Amino acid sequence: MSTAIAFYQSLGKRPVLIHKEVPGFVANRLQAAINAEAYSLISRGVISAQDLDSAVTSGPGLRWGVTGPIVTNALGGGGGADGFTTRLERLGPSIRGWEDDMNKHRFDWSEERLSLLRASVEEYLAEVEWTELTRQRDSVLLQVLRTKSQTAQN
Repeated sequence: MSTAIAFYQSLGKRPVLIHKEVPGFVANRLQAAINAEAYSLISRGVISAQDLDSAVTSGPGLRWGVTGPIVTNALGGGGGADGFTTRLERLGPSIRGWEDDMNKHRFDWSEERLSLLRASVEEYLAEVEWTELTRQRDSVLLQVLRTKSQTAQN
């Protein structure tokens, strides 16, 4: 393991060590959890697909690209070694309430929910200029990667 980790690090990668096997990749599982809540919110008419994308890219997506959810949570609790625990103590009851609501309204992949989701997403995506969006995304990602490579927390 240490040889493989060292090899990928020598290529400028950030390998992670998985301690227990689970189906799928860790990053993909996290993405699936976020997508499930996004699909639920959109299909229930809580938010449009376009506004959902804005909420993620202007909120957690922006922060997580720099510090990840654990450090972001610690910073939200005031930072430092105690920040994470402080955040859990302050926001834990509210977050449990959100999770109860999320579980109650979990995206169920039914034809009805899929139809509502598709309608909102298709309306949004019909307006996208894909060539320019792809160029902008790639340009920003390259800038972010360059910047991150110049920091200690890359």
